[in-house]
Amino acid sequence: MGEDLAKVQQHFANFAQGHAHLPLYHRISAAAATDDEVAGLLLAARPGQARPVLLLAALHDLVLRRPDLPAARWYASVVGRETLPTGDPWPEVRTTVLDHRDELTEVIATRTTQTNEVNRTVYLTAGLTRAAAGLPDTPLALVELGASAGLLLALDRYDTALTRDDAPSTRYGDPASPVRCGGEDRSPTPLGLAIPPIVARAGLDLDPVDLHDAKAVRWLEACLWPDVAGRVERFTAAVDLVRPAPPPVVRGDLVDDLAEVVGQYADDPATHLVVYTSWSLTYVDKARRPAVAETLARLAASGRPVSWLTAEPAGCVPGIPALQAGLDDDSTVLGLRTWRHGDERTPAVLGTAHPHGERVCLTPWNRPSTDGVQEP
Repeated sequence: MGEDLAKVQQHFANFAQGHAHLPLYHRISAAAATDDEVAGLLLAARPGQARPVLLLAALHDLVLRRPDLPAARWYASVVGRETLPTGDPWPEVRTTVLDHRDELTEVIATRTTQTNEVNRTVYLTAGLTRAAAGLPDTPLALVELGASAGLLLALDRYDTALTRDDAPSTRYGDPASPVRCGGEDRSPTPLGLAIPPIVARAGLDLDPVDLHDAKAVRWLEACLWPDVAGRVERFTAAVDLVRPAPPPVVRGDLVDDLAEVVGQYADDPATHLVVYTSWSLTYVDKARRPAVAETLARLAASGRPVSWLTAEPAGCVPGIPALQAGLDDDSTVLGLRTWRHGDERTPAVLGTAHPHGERVCLTPWNRPSTDGVQEP
């Protein structure tokens, strides 16, 4: 237990070091890194889930349900950003955690983090533009692994904009949408966003979220970081927009059930199948990850175009090479594996991005495709 606790506390220390810009979550994580009682709650987590974000989400869920608790006044999602107090939140946060340790432990033991960060459409649209560049007239069949409530599957219903030097540069989606997503384009050359029509879409998740289930939706909100302005508001707008007609999200294993979901929802050979993962493959056991590519290779054997677009930590995705020189060492690496006419082409690192889409940096790409179309 001592060794496991030390690892958990090191995770908290690493999180605090990497997120000094988050006043609340930085302070909680830095304190938990030296607090055996608080950090020890994560020892109840499922394998692979003992990460600071899970305890932070469990605590956020608690104060969303119980705004009367001492820690609640430190959460902008509860009291509003304009009325946040000054000072040190840790004493009241620690009191709340320890007073409700049994309740928090149960959540930690039974839940997984399910962040439907809608602003990830920034790098999803950029990646889809690259994936479809050689097939501009072929409609897309999009399958997301770790889809949660499927909000990213509705990316064409949002207004997504990139900026360069604080000026708008390119947009995708519905400019009249109530859901506004945006990020900075730090690519050497300006990006364009051009995606063929999405004619089929489905998600796969171990624990799908029903947008009509208020408790489940609250958990998704709890997985958001209250320190970051606009995230909760954007999430709420997306839920309201998508709830009347949500895309299908199937309960199942991201590896074992992939072929079945494709067969049920995205099996049209006239479409370009794009499977997408964003900070979900990292939660799959490393030994099982290559099976995703094996499944996609079988699905591509008939000759239909297949792509696997990934937004994961460096070194997470099998087959994706190491970061190229000149790329920002950001925490999300955008990778692409493609199959054309039954054969896999050379996997590529497309670039890097902020994990929540605040910025994206893609490298110039002049790789000739096997379809005879030069890809940008």
